[in-house]
Amino acid sequence: MDKLEVSGKLVLLILLQYFLDLLFVHIYSTVNPVRAALIGVSALVLLSVQYLAHSRFINPVIGGLSIYSSALFGALLVQGHYLISKSFFSGLVHAIILIITYLVLDYLNKKFKFLS
Repeated sequence: MDKLEVSGKLVLLILLQYFLDLLFVHIYSTVNPVRAALIGVSALVLLSVQYLAHSRFINPVIGGLSIYSSALFGALLVQGHYLISKSFFSGLVHAIILIITYLVLDYLNKKFKFLS
């Protein structure tokens, strides 16, 4: 997999998390692990739909776990008063967590084939 393809996947995952977060602000406005779980499950469902439609661009488990970890750790940082919700820096931290998680899970999947 080349760097451009990985970059495209990461951009799509970041955008998916952003839009899911926008949706859940109206459905469940409190920033906490429950909302992070809702965002993670929603991402898993949406990514599974594209996977089942024979567009195997993003592995739904890796993408869903990456979005969930970003939402969870971001929510915990907000609850711990280390981040201000909806700030630019908060968005940057969410993106960094997502990118690191995705790259680690993708590497482990390629090395050990545990999500194939």
